[in-house]
Order: sequence, then C-alpha cells, then structure tokens
Amino acid sequence: MARIMKQQESLISAFKKRAGAGLLFAVIGVIIIAFFNQLALVGIILIIGGIVFIRSGYKFHVGAAGESLATKVLSSFPDNWYVFNDMIVGRSQIDHIVVCPKGVYTIETKNYRGTIYGNAEKQEWYQIIESHATPFYNPVKQGVGHSVALSKYLEESGFNKVWVNTIVVFTNPNVELKVFSPKVPVIHQSKLSEFFNNQKQVMNSDESAKIAKSVLKLIYAKKQKGLGVALANMM
Repeated sequence: MARIMKQQESLISAFKKRAGAGLLFAVIGVIIIAFFNQLALVGIILIIGGIVFIRSGYKFHVGAAGESLATKVLSSFPDNWYVFNDMIVGRSQIDHIVVCPKGVYTIETKNYRGTIYGNAEKQEWYQIIESHATPFYNPVKQGVGHSVALSKYLEESGFNKVWVNTIVVFTNPNVELKVFSPKVPVIHQSKLSEFFNNQKQVMNSDESAKIAKSVLKLIYAKKQKGLGVALANMM
C-alpha cells in the first residue's frame, strides 16, 4: 500500500470547531429559555445562531469526506508511492500531494453533487442542482496555483527539473462533469486509479523517495526529532 505521510486535519478541525461552537450556543439558548423567561428572545437568538454555526461547519465535513475518499483510492498503490494530505506549501493549501515513480502530482478534490459546468480558462464554474446555479472558483486554476507553489518549493530544495502535475478530482458519486479542460485532467474519483495506471514511469523509486523526504520537511520543520524518525522509517 502507498505510504500516507499526512492525514487530513484542517477541514476536520474546522468542522469540529464550528459544530462545537454551534452546539454550545444552542445549549446556552435552551438553558436561558428554560430558567430566564425574561431573556427568552436572547435564548432564541442563541439557538438560531448555533444552528447557523453547525450548518456552516457542515461544508467542511463534506470536504473532508471527499478528501478521505480520494485518499482511500491513492492508498491502494504500491509502497513506493507517497501521499500527503492537507498540505500547506507557501500560501497554498493542497488537498493531496502524490510523489511516485510516475511523477509528482497535486490533486484538488471537490465533493460536489449535481452537474458541473466549467471551462479551464474561465474564472468561475457552476454547480447546477434542480435548475439552480451556484458559482465556485475554477478548481483547475486553483490546482495549477498549488502545483506552482510546490514546484517553487522543490526548486528551492534543489530539485530543479521536477515537473509538478495537476489533477482535479470530483469525489461525489452523484456528480456529472461537463467540463472543458484539455491540459489539466478533471476526472471522477472512479477514474483516478485508471488515470495513474495509464501514466508512464518518469523516475525511479530512489528519486521519488528523495522528493518525498523534501516534502515531508514541510510537516516537521519545527519538529526535528519527529522528522528524523519519519525519514528513517522511509529507508
């Protein structure tokens, strides 16, 4: 199995914080209504606010679930594959980084349902559900920006000739993609394994391990002891 070097953290944390705050507000609201009749309006406002917080946090839960689905597919590859989830590189938050003999990839995942309309050159794409259109930022541009950030980091780390590929993956089984993106693959999760299986080897296992070690330093920059243990386990 592929080596999962880092798990999803930020989306799960954001969900827990908002859900926790929302639940706290709702509970306080209920207590106020139950024991302080004169402050019933305040209690109602707190309950409504709590519900709003919980609902706003749900989108983070959905995002984390989508990234977990992609990670499950990626973990099925050989043990000379390295998968980093939820990585911060410069100012970019990258859903997945894959380092393997078939190259270096950033993967932008979207757990959207409905029909997705998009053009790689346009700023906005649209999610259509029951004739209602919701715009969202072009994930191809988002993913390419992440790849540029990773490429710059690797170049600064001494890897001058490493091309960082970009993939956009939609994980929801109930999504239909109507997308034009001739240079950057935009695929459904069900096609992710097939995509990688069709790629050619561009480096050997030792080369990919060296790049993975460099990426690993981003995680343990302030944890030198942990870094030494993790690097040793990769040998």
